[in-house]
Amino acid sequence: MLGPELINLTARPTPIFLEGSASIQLTQQAAKDLGLKDGQVIQAVIAARGDLLKLMINNKELDWPGSSRFNPGDKLEFRVEQSIFGRALIPLARSATSPALSAKSPRLLSLLHRPQQASVLAGLFKQGGLDALLQQGGGAEQIRANLLLFMAKLSPQDVKRGLLNSGLFGEALIAAGVPQQGPDIKQLLRILMRSMPPQSAAAAELDSAIDEVESKQLESLQSQQSREYQYSFVLPFMDANPVEVELYRQTENGADSSDEWVINLHTESPSLGKLWLKTTLKSASSIEMIMWAPFSDVAQRAEAAAGELEYELSRFGLNLSKLEVLSAPRPSLSDGLSGSGQVVDVST
Repeated sequence: MLGPELINLTARPTPIFLEGSASIQLTQQAAKDLGLKDGQVIQAVIAARGDLLKLMINNKELDWPGSSRFNPGDKLEFRVEQSIFGRALIPLARSATSPALSAKSPRLLSLLHRPQQASVLAGLFKQGGLDALLQQGGGAEQIRANLLLFMAKLSPQDVKRGLLNSGLFGEALIAAGVPQQGPDIKQLLRILMRSMPPQSAAAAELDSAIDEVESKQLESLQSQQSREYQYSFVLPFMDANPVEVELYRQTENGADSSDEWVINLHTESPSLGKLWLKTTLKSASSIEMIMWAPFSDVAQRAEAAAGELEYELSRFGLNLSKLEVLSAPRPSLSDGLSGSGQVVDVST
């Protein structure tokens, strides 16, 4: 049986069906018209419309951003996913050369189809969360020593360390023979879990946190097979609540020079409330930012600090070309999307 802890140790499967495909962003109305629910796995069929290929779902038609290697009648599977990017159809990779993957172990399938939910890791690393676990078993001190950062002293090196310790790359680093400085977050969670009473609520919470890491590993692997890049992880802090991070890049027409990286951050502070920040790298030196802060006084303080932020970014050779601060929660769905994902009803 192949589990996610072994997926980077096996020969990489040759993608024969979804290579060149991309995730499809959906508007709120499009998802409603299609009757889609978060976590749902659906099957779509490629259809020809003149010289163009379309994706047919529930007798409705979507623009297809995938490559022309697909033929009319080809069937694809997608998972409906909700994240801070909005709602999207994520292609499920299939391969003909990996018998381990074709066996579809229950463990692997459960992680591939894991429903969207609030981050278990973010809840676990809220201030005081580890203290509660420490009372039930050992191992939390190792997490403090190896993983927890200080937001007041955060540096680019700390962020890099946090990404490497996120659990996304453990198996790949082992397979490549790269020495690890210490255990990553997934390894430490397993150590902590072994010290918990079996069948306890704490053990169940840790098990769910490990599932979250491994599900993100598979999502990252799938995005690479469709020629995209996506990494989701949590940065835990000693002096603040954790920050959820998503890094995303979608290849545009195979030209890397035109690609844009998007960095989404989300956290919740006792004094500032919930905060969301979307940063888009428009080029190697130009960035745009949008911030959502439901508390109006927090939004005003952020706007007042724009000059200081611009100066700090300039120290790293970055130009803040746009900053928009909105005194509202970040919308869960992207309104007004155009292009891929727009629905044309062809049933009439």
